[in-house]
Amino acid sequence: MDKLARIRAKNSLGPAVTEYLNKHRSVPIFRVRESYPNFNFIRLVAASSVIFSHAFLIAEGDQTREPLIRLLGPGNSIGIYGVHCFFMISGFLVTQSVLHSNSVLEYLWRRFLRIYPGLFVCLLISAFVMGALLSQQGPLHFLASSEPFRYVFRNLWHPGRSGDMPSVIFYPGSGWLGGSINGSLWSIFHEVTCYILLALLYLIGALRSWAMASLAVAMIVVAANGLTPNSETMRDFLFVAPSFLVGAAYSIAELKRTSAIVVAISALVVLSLAVWYEVFSILFPLAGAPLILLLGTSRFVRLPQLKGIGDISYGTYLYGWPVEQLVRAAAGPSAGWTTIFLVSLPISYLLGCASWWMVERPALKLKTIYRRDWASEPG
Repeated sequence: MDKLARIRAKNSLGPAVTEYLNKHRSVPIFRVRESYPNFNFIRLVAASSVIFSHAFLIAEGDQTREPLIRLLGPGNSIGIYGVHCFFMISGFLVTQSVLHSNSVLEYLWRRFLRIYPGLFVCLLISAFVMGALLSQQGPLHFLASSEPFRYVFRNLWHPGRSGDMPSVIFYPGSGWLGGSINGSLWSIFHEVTCYILLALLYLIGALRSWAMASLAVAMIVVAANGLTPNSETMRDFLFVAPSFLVGAAYSIAELKRTSAIVVAISALVVLSLAVWYEVFSILFPLAGAPLILLLGTSRFVRLPQLKGIGDISYGTYLYGWPVEQLVRAAAGPSAGWTTIFLVSLPISYLLGCASWWMVERPALKLKTIYRRDWASEPG
């Protein structure tokens, strides 16, 4: 029995999805045991780029001297493109996850286990360890208050929405930045939203490459023309969701080698023109995704495998900002971006390793609650 037939036979989503699967036999189903080891290294580079960009912000109060911003202008930080890469790869891999799941509930359970255990532990450490040490109230008064509990539960509900604990100050005299606990969490909420959006597209039979690419283009047009509602959350979502959707579209398209070469050359041309016409940040989700995903899935280019280290990119991303804040607090106002970056990066890697081996990887073993005889999906 082929993979699509197995999905159709075991799917528990009801007649609507069964009809969809029957109508779309041509939708390619990737082998469950397929793996793309290049992605681990690309994601770690992406996480490192975020830490690099944040080093300028934390050291200098803004990112105007960040190299890519100086080259391409505001809104073009290296870290922002690292976030886009995360979403591109996530869209590619998570699409395979939904196609290989027995039900949407199983798919959502897997996504929950990939995001929330690591996030929860990071929030606990930030609130009850780091917060207690840095609170202006003193550790005992702080831990007896509701402040750390509010921080944890609000950021579980909407990561990044409630970013501070009022009494916790890393370094005074720097406004909001001196008290910012974790400025990286904003993207987690949008990642989860993309997971839910993908499940909805699957349920209504719209999990087609052309549909997702069209939706991505529509989002880019709306965002580029300032047509978004007066909502920071909506603006941020329309900013990152196209990268996820293009990754998902690419996952289903399954280009042949010749087509992939044509797409890669076209993407390079588009990006070159985008730099010339100063629209690089707008077109990167569309033209950058094929290049990142071709590299990630290449059978000819082998990046460092990181087999003994594990998939530490998520943990590195989660802990990068708090570590940089602590380094800035310890080093004082004279600390430059190089000091903050070079000291914070290896510490963030170590915490990323701890998060993967002690929290994320054990949590992923709980996928079997909803899994019957299926092998684990890539990603």
